[in-house]
Amino acid sequence: MLLNYVTMNAIAIRKILKKYDKIHGSVSGRDFKSKMQTEHIELLQSPWLIELAAFHLNCDDSDADEPRAGEFFKNGFFKNFSCDLSGAQPLLTMTISETLKYEYSLTCPICLDTLFNPYALSCGHLFCKACACGAASVYIFQGVKSAPPEAKCPVCRAVGVFDRAVRMTELELLLKRRDKDYFLQRLREERSVMVKQAKEYWDSQAMLSMGI
Repeated sequence: MLLNYVTMNAIAIRKILKKYDKIHGSVSGRDFKSKMQTEHIELLQSPWLIELAAFHLNCDDSDADEPRAGEFFKNGFFKNFSCDLSGAQPLLTMTISETLKYEYSLTCPICLDTLFNPYALSCGHLFCKACACGAASVYIFQGVKSAPPEAKCPVCRAVGVFDRAVRMTELELLLKRRDKDYFLQRLREERSVMVKQAKEYWDSQAMLSMGI
């Protein structure tokens, strides 16, 4: 039933991917569509569904620059999504019917807080950028993709999943808009950690250059 539901909305998905690329000036949506076709990925299990749902929730119909865009967003596949950060566990929910719902956790499995600056590893698991970098033993300013090839996903232990990590830009924007105080708090904390890490890194580089 779920697969049929997604299949019936293939046109809507293609449109939202195209619009995503247009707004972000990217080809990420196009690449994802190609990957789905070649690898037969189940959309319902993909972090891209979360990203596209966040994209829809972030869209302001009044700023739409495509004909009938507002009507498309109101009547399309993504109208079934909602986001709730007020509960014990922040969730993004897709409602298919009164009795059938899909819930996607927005909690980082490492720090157990709401995702901040979220990244999706190629295995599909989502983490805060700082948490993913810490798990891979790299500095935050170096980035998730700088992780060594042997680094494993903290959840499923899959190897080689960091180099194809994807920043969840729209999800980050959604979480920022829905809880500004939390976002600012995490931003201050991450900046403080980054300053300390940068100092530690450059101190170590200076010592290496002096042969200490």
